[in-house]
This record gives sequence, C-alpha cells and structure tokens, in this order.
Amino acid sequence: MISLKRNDKIIVLIAVIVIVLAGIGVALYTPPKTENLPPSTTGSSQSFNVSWPVRNGTLDLISGFVNKKTPTTTGAEIPQGNVISVTFNMSWVDDHTTFFGRRGLDTLSLEVTTPDGDMLTVSNVSAPKTKEGSVTIVFNREIIPPVTVKADDTNSAQVQLTKKPYYDDSWTKKNFSVKVSVRIGEMRLIPRLLDKGNVFSLEVTYQYKQGVLNQDQMKSTGNGSDTPPQDPWEPPYMSMIISTGCGRFV
Repeated sequence: MISLKRNDKIIVLIAVIVIVLAGIGVALYTPPKTENLPPSTTGSSQSFNVSWPVRNGTLDLISGFVNKKTPTTTGAEIPQGNVISVTFNMSWVDDHTTFFGRRGLDTLSLEVTTPDGDMLTVSNVSAPKTKEGSVTIVFNREIIPPVTVKADDTNSAQVQLTKKPYYDDSWTKKNFSVKVSVRIGEMRLIPRLLDKGNVFSLEVTYQYKQGVLNQDQMKSTGNGSDTPPQDPWEPPYMSMIISTGCGRFV
C-alpha cells in the first residue's frame, strides 16, 4: 500500500472536493433559454434572370361579304399580353368582271383602329386576269420588359411575370375595330346593278414576348443559413479539473 505524505493528502482532498463540486455544478446547471423567434425573411429573396423570346399567334380566319352600299364592320381581340405587332391581311377574288377579267375590277379598302385609337387605311384594286386582290396593315410597338425578377421562389417569380412592369396588357383582349368597304369597278349599267359586293377573307396574326425564367442562372441574394447554431455550452468540469492541475491524482 502506498503511503501518502501530508502535502499529497491535502492535494488529493482538494481534488476530490473540486470533483464533487464540479459534479454538483453539472447537475444543477441549466442552459440559458433561447427565444423561439420566427425565421428572418430579410435578404431571403432570389434574383432570377428572364429571357423574352418572341412567340407567334394566329386568330381564327374572318370571312365575310362586303356590300357596295354599306361597309362591313367587325373586330379582333388578341388574347396575349406583351404584344409587339399585329398584322391584318385581307384577300379576295372579284366575282364580277368583264373582258376576261381585264375591266370592271373592284377596289376593296381595309381600315383598322387599334385600342389606343391609331387608325390605318389601305386600298387595292383586284388584279387583272386572276381577279385576286390583297391588302396588309401592320401595327408595331416596342416593349422592353426587365430582364431580372426578384422573388422568394420560382412560383412567386412566375406570378411576378404576369404583372407590370413585366406584363403589358394595353392590347390584351381589347378590340381592334375593322371596317371593310368596296368600290364596284363595273361601269355597265346592268352588270353594275347585279354586282352587290364582294366576299373577303381576313387573317389576323400577331407576335408577343413571353417571359421565361433562366433557372440555371439563378442567383441567391440571401445571407441566411438553414444550419442551426451549435449549442455554445460545454460541460465545464473537465476543464476545471485540468486547470487546477489535479488531473494527475485522479
């Protein structure tokens, strides 16, 4: 049995007391409470790059008959937003001519008014022999939507693209007023009386810009992290024992 000197006994006694006190401290220690605060939303938005490819659309063909006494009126509505151009192309074949289609050719006129109030009118006479005719009216406008959108996620970004300044609805589902008139070319009395007017076909096409999110170029502007912070508290008794220099006796 090892015999301890008086000083060694005192050191061992102190070490035992320190260990006991450290154990009591650990048993009674309560970690500080942290408040359950809601997650911060500051800086959590993302920036999405947006490209604007040009798409094409076509309305149902409009067919009608224009009477020589009364112009025919109709309308057209574009279902899309961000419209950059609308084209009206009217064609016809003169049904009453003389001298193998060389004389008595009708002249048809197309008048279109945009929802903004701009109006264009164009006329053309039927071609000799073929008796065919056509006129075209084009309305162009410049739209330059932003190329980035900030949102919390992809779905929110898609919703943003349906609102200003990303979405222009100035011509969306609004009426383009169309008026068609005809001037009879036949000069002989009876054939002129028999010529009541002309059949026409009107094709309406349009172009518009459609926003597309470039998700592969998505950039996160948030500075938050989903990793929970580590508990800063660690049991103190081992460091206490080592700092006192008593570990060599345990």
